[in-house]
Amino acid sequence: MKEKESLNFAGVAAMYVGVIVGAGFASGRETWQFFGIFGAEGFKGSVLAGCWFAALAFMVGFLAIELETDDMGKIISIVDNKKITEAIGYFMAVFLFTTIISMTAAGGSFLYQQFGIHKAAGGGIIAILVAATVLGDFKRISKFFKYVVPVLFAVVMGLCFYVILSDTEQNGKTANFQHLGMISSWYVSAPLYVAYNTLGMIPMGATTCLNAKNEKHAMAGSIIGGLLLGAMTFTLVAALQKDMAFSASLDLPMLGFASKISVPVNIVYGIVLYISIYSAATSVFYGFTTKIPDTAHKDKIILAAIFIGYLLGLVGFKNIIAYIYPVEGYFGIVVIVFITVHFFQVLVKKIINNLNR
Repeated sequence: MKEKESLNFAGVAAMYVGVIVGAGFASGRETWQFFGIFGAEGFKGSVLAGCWFAALAFMVGFLAIELETDDMGKIISIVDNKKITEAIGYFMAVFLFTTIISMTAAGGSFLYQQFGIHKAAGGGIIAILVAATVLGDFKRISKFFKYVVPVLFAVVMGLCFYVILSDTEQNGKTANFQHLGMISSWYVSAPLYVAYNTLGMIPMGATTCLNAKNEKHAMAGSIIGGLLLGAMTFTLVAALQKDMAFSASLDLPMLGFASKISVPVNIVYGIVLYISIYSAATSVFYGFTTKIPDTAHKDKIILAAIFIGYLLGLVGFKNIIAYIYPVEGYFGIVVIVFITVHFFQVLVKKIINNLNR
């Protein structure tokens, strides 16, 4: 086993936040589509999502430590069968592969909205950065998150509070927005939102907890990370609803709000947004690479997968969030059920073993 990173609770929390704070989140597009369009009820969804994030992060960390593994199949499977476990792991890898599609699409949308540059260019840069990072190891990724995620958190929340406290007024309709894809209500969008994000959280969360200083740091960091995600989502909803028609009109609404403030703010937030796209793409795609056999051709397979994902991402970020994300969400709900059942299986077994000692 590779040398542990010995992450403290803050480092563990940062890893969880970094997985989620990607293009859809930092840009506001994802939060708008899942919560913002539902008005006041969207806040209920964000609170529910935060609680679920914390609970799931805790369960993933607990299973990883108790089973001493970061293998997705072993963490999810409720039966001790090698073939079933491997099948689940590889099936999960297929869904994690879609991350490179959505993140390169987001990178393309960013440069297009900011500078009018063709979307293929922005997506290509993200693809190259991801390739350069995931061809390394977990240590390289964790160092990046340790220093960058706190900055991402501060800038995103700073802009949100500025918008919330500003005198921005509604410049259009405030209700009856089109519900794209399968997102029909807040009580449907909340579990879908958590579920599809869970797919990326599992491999990175498990690896992170195994690299924590001890079990207490792993569990505390997992809970804090989940609660922080809920708080960030709630704050984003409040900011996006200051001008709902404006938020609905853009692929990257928070970047639009930044441009209203000043050019320097727009540039700074743009940089942060692009880095968040890269961080989420790297962390989740890392989970995909863990299922590729360690052979002489592994690097070539990774590069080929990134290139294919980049090409598929050219369909556009808004379309991906509306259709691919909800599909991943429904699959993620099944995964959540399995993780929950497995968690209680392992917990009960641990309690019984402790009583028999």
